Amino acid sequence: MGLREYVIRRSIYMFLLVVAVVCFNFFLFRFPTFMFGANPISLMLSDELRQNLTQELLEQMFQNFGLVPDPDIFDWIYMFWRYVVSMFSGNFGVSFLTQRPVMDSIVERLPNTLLLMGTSSMVSILLGIWTGVKVAADPGSRKDVSAVTVALFIYALPVFWLGMVLLLFFGFMLPEWTQAVWGVRIGFPQYGTISYEVWEAARNNPLGALMVAGDVLHHLFLPMITLGIGGYGGYFLFMRNNLIDVMTEDYILTARAKGLDESQVLYKHGLKNAMLPMVTIIAMNFGFLINGATLTETVFTWRGLGRFIFDSLLLMDYPVIQTIFMIIAITAILANFVADLLYGVLDPRIKYG
Repeated sequence: MGLREYVIRRSIYMFLLVVAVVCFNFFLFRFPTFMFGANPISLMLSDELRQNLTQELLEQMFQNFGLVPDPDIFDWIYMFWRYVVSMFSGNFGVSFLTQRPVMDSIVERLPNTLLLMGTSSMVSILLGIWTGVKVAADPGSRKDVSAVTVALFIYALPVFWLGMVLLLFFGFMLPEWTQAVWGVRIGFPQYGTISYEVWEAARNNPLGALMVAGDVLHHLFLPMITLGIGGYGGYFLFMRNNLIDVMTEDYILTARAKGLDESQVLYKHGLKNAMLPMVTIIAMNFGFLINGATLTETVFTWRGLGRFIFDSLLLMDYPVIQTIFMIIAITAILANFVADLLYGVLDPRIKYG
């Protein structure tokens, strides 16, 4: 089977998978309503306000959000049909939380999440691969044992706990210490994506863009390091173990018998083949970047999709959760498809079939 036939076959498979995700997406987030009769309108209203609302106004609120107070089987079918038609027409509904179109709220927060996850992923992937290659060249050494011990410790740390520890030291204790010793507060912001004072000062300043960029990077540092360190252990361990296995293959012995330098054997022959399964791991993790940011963005009050997911879950904001879940699922599907194609680029011996 050639590349063209393979792409067509995989495209059909992805389409069927997206259809399955769409169906699962609808019923998953309405399961509390189906099983327990809970609905987001009730959570949005206080007891006092709910008692003062007329039945006509309450029904109008349900209608505006595309909901039915006590749905039967026909109502469920109608809501599902309306959900599918609206989604494929680009209408993802109105957020119960913000009272705005879902895509508007997502587009506002998406750049912040991409910035956070992109920078932290680069830190964890590059650092994990680099240190994994370094220690794999001398397995069993003191350097190798120390690096593996540290990586296992980091891998076992809960990301939210690591974030709170970094926030405690660099957001609270360090500024207090520098204030007491030098009279100047030096540290990192405790919350937010940008400081209000910087935003206001930058509006009428010729260098406003640089001021905003610098302040965003200042706020970004702690959550980026948290996610970067949190993901480092897994990449390091996978790279190290895989490269050690590759270095025992026969073609590595042949390369050494030809008199090639050890660095050439390691990087030209060993690393290239060890990167094949690493591509799959990176692609799988890439598909769930947004999902992985939820706890970190909540700890640091970073205004991204992760924090938006957390707030939406508390209020059963179906349109937001459905849309973000769909983005995560489609991203994961596409990332794995790209990884399959990259296999053929990295290793010409691989045939599509």
